[in-house]
Amino acid sequence: MGEGIAQNFAQGGLSVRVFDQNTDILTRCFNQVGANLRLFAEFGLLPKEPSLILSRMEFHLARELEKKIKDCAFVVESIPEVLPQKRELFARLDSCHQDVILSSNTSSFTMSAIAEGMRTPGRVIGLHYFMPAHIVPLVEIHRGKNTADEVVEVTRQLMVKVGKKPVLVGKEVPGLIVNRIQTAMMREANYLVEQGVVTPEDFDMAARASYGFRLASLGPFAQLDINGLDTVMRGNEQIYKVLSNTTEPSPAIVEKVKRGELGLKSGQGYYDYRGKSKEQIIEERDRNLLKQLILFNQL
Repeated sequence: MGEGIAQNFAQGGLSVRVFDQNTDILTRCFNQVGANLRLFAEFGLLPKEPSLILSRMEFHLARELEKKIKDCAFVVESIPEVLPQKRELFARLDSCHQDVILSSNTSSFTMSAIAEGMRTPGRVIGLHYFMPAHIVPLVEIHRGKNTADEVVEVTRQLMVKVGKKPVLVGKEVPGLIVNRIQTAMMREANYLVEQGVVTPEDFDMAARASYGFRLASLGPFAQLDINGLDTVMRGNEQIYKVLSNTTEPSPAIVEKVKRGELGLKSGQGYYDYRGKSKEQIIEERDRNLLKQLILFNQL
């Protein structure tokens, strides 16, 4: 996720410094961003040469963090979703000049929880990208209880500048907006698969060829208006009663995890990826998403 976020800022014309504890990861980040940019250029989505955009990026080991961020204006944290690790990193970042905005790509934790114990919690804000971060337009901006209004507005303007579509999350809630909706949908999808109503393959096609097909041009609430709210209400009265309300992970997913079937990373999940490299699959995904991005930008 971090490499896509860094690419987004660099494509937006900004100088970027990327930090990691591992030199190999920094090298992989540089190479992946280069490949991403060449793909953007192939689709006519890059007004500048990839080499020019890459020249805006620097790569440093995390031990240089305090020294190298002294003249930065905006920081995005994108480390694993482990709260103690995030708090430890933000404690280090607290030494930055007080005008530097400190953001986190988290969707699991509230910003109040991450900023706990900091001297300057007013400049801490959530900035949640979606994979792949260099393509998907949306970012969710979420504040902590102490986040200053000015920090929210500066962050929103920055996201617009780098070509993103920001939405503001009005309250601190775990999962924010999109992940809560995705999780609710997949709870029901897994239930339908477990009950033998549909296969994973047919569900994916149903999602892609129906509501997924129209969502980019017509949001759910706009669709409700077109359907007629009286019609929607009567349908809800029937369907809400029979939806899954389990609070436990899908048994099918639990079993797959036990067997080591973790998805693309292990070569098998709901689909069999053996015989194809991870790079091939990701490039195919990105090519399809870039086609969608071109159309989305025309709406």
